[in-house]
Amino acid sequence: MSKRLLISVLGLFLLGTLSADAKICIGCSSDIPDTANFCSICLTPQPMAVTLGQQNMQKEPREVVLDMFAFIDQYQAVFNDMQYLNILGKMPEIKTKFQNASVRYRNIEKMLPEECKLLANIYAAKYQLIDGVTSVMKNLRIDSGYRNALLKSALMVMSYYNDIIAQFRVPRVWDKANIEQLKKQIKNVSDRTKKYQVTSEYLKMDETKVRAGENIMVMTIGKDKKAFVMYMGPSMTHEPVTATIPLSTLAKRTTWKKENAVFFEDIKLAH
Repeated sequence: MSKRLLISVLGLFLLGTLSADAKICIGCSSDIPDTANFCSICLTPQPMAVTLGQQNMQKEPREVVLDMFAFIDQYQAVFNDMQYLNILGKMPEIKTKFQNASVRYRNIEKMLPEECKLLANIYAAKYQLIDGVTSVMKNLRIDSGYRNALLKSALMVMSYYNDIIAQFRVPRVWDKANIEQLKKQIKNVSDRTKKYQVTSEYLKMDETKVRAGENIMVMTIGKDKKAFVMYMGPSMTHEPVTATIPLSTLAKRTTWKKENAVFFEDIKLAH
């Protein structure tokens, strides 16, 4: 994810249209007090707000943030099932939950250490990815191989974010060295998942010729100096077009460069 996109994602937290003492009803989307347990209009029960008051100080900040955005991890299971209608059907509820979580986050942001703010940014990026993919999917025919390519690429990005989030699920000392490595891990997600254009007349992917100007995504790079590549476009079947291509061919026929192979090297925490 680019620096500009990260800033815009963070803006979802900092520049939201809701007031700090209001949230949106998960049933009818009306504005209701942040402390309301029920909506006075549709009587729908509301999720409890997460606070970092004196009564909850025994809970670690990382646990507060993980709990606050747990619904995003839970929604990912719908993506894993590749159920098109479920993905679109549940998105309005996820949008409402994210708006409410954003309000609660703004109320505690100043009390959070840097690593927890970065964790919240990861969840914001994960939400932004989900929202973007579902918006595009609405305009694709239901049997589109491109639709499944989008889903698989989104799942791969989410898996990278999940690996980073997993580091917060156990107690850890987040000193300066670890925070710097964490920032590198976050940046590396966008580096790994870049799209590359075909620059030659075509790139042969098994029986498919991907024409100049079309986009591909490098999924993995093996020790045999070959890349597993997915075409980010329509196919003749329900499945996306994939193929294993030598790195030399990839560098010759697309905008991918050999030095980009470093993106697939693991970045570990300092200790």
